[in-house]
Amino acid sequence: MNKPTPTHISSKELPAELTEIVPPIQMRISKIASYALYVWVSIGLISLGIRVSFLLFSASMTAPFVDFIYRLSSDYLAPFRGIFPPHPIGETGYLDIAALFAIFMYLIVAWLTGALIKYIQDKIDTHELEQRKLIAYEQATAAKQPIKPATEHAAQPRKTAAQ
Repeated sequence: MNKPTPTHISSKELPAELTEIVPPIQMRISKIASYALYVWVSIGLISLGIRVSFLLFSASMTAPFVDFIYRLSSDYLAPFRGIFPPHPIGETGYLDIAALFAIFMYLIVAWLTGALIKYIQDKIDTHELEQRKLIAYEQATAAKQPIKPATEHAAQPRKTAAQ
């Protein structure tokens, strides 16, 4: 979402340090960390969802992709393993309730992470708006101050020969 900049402020009139408004470093680091957590949770959700499907339909554990998904999802499933026993479905498949519970919990983490990202972005936007208001105020007060002459001599009117 682009925010309009005040039209009466020209970047040519501003010092170089005021032309670009940069949010504080802790806000930028927080936002990057939140996005990294969001990616990590998304990978876990996808791998757990595929794991549940593979277990439900009795996918061969010797297939390299199935083995990769089981190894990837086992780290995400570790905190929830043993909470609920798996239920047999059909002859060879089973429903992993612990994996479904893990998916539910990671969805909550993803939702909270999304809310954190939005909160941090709102803080960054507020900081930028405050900085733009400060710049506009400084420009307005600078424009209202009378221009002082460079020397006392230049401020006196010239005397002509007729005077």
